[in-house]
Amino acid sequence: MHDSGGGVVRAADGPPEPDDEGGRGLLLVAALADKWGVAERNPGKIVWCEFSIV
Repeated sequence: MHDSGGGVVRAADGPPEPDDEGGRGLLLVAALADKWGVAERNPGKIVWCEFSIV
């Protein structure tokens, strides 16, 4: 996935509150992917992930 906005990808300080509208995307990626990371994009950034097939 990618976006054109500024800012940086950061690890969450903790799980989101049940009423929060955001803050779960990277928690899901980190929990499900075997590898993931962030790369630069002009403008913005790309978040990538890999899944192993067993």
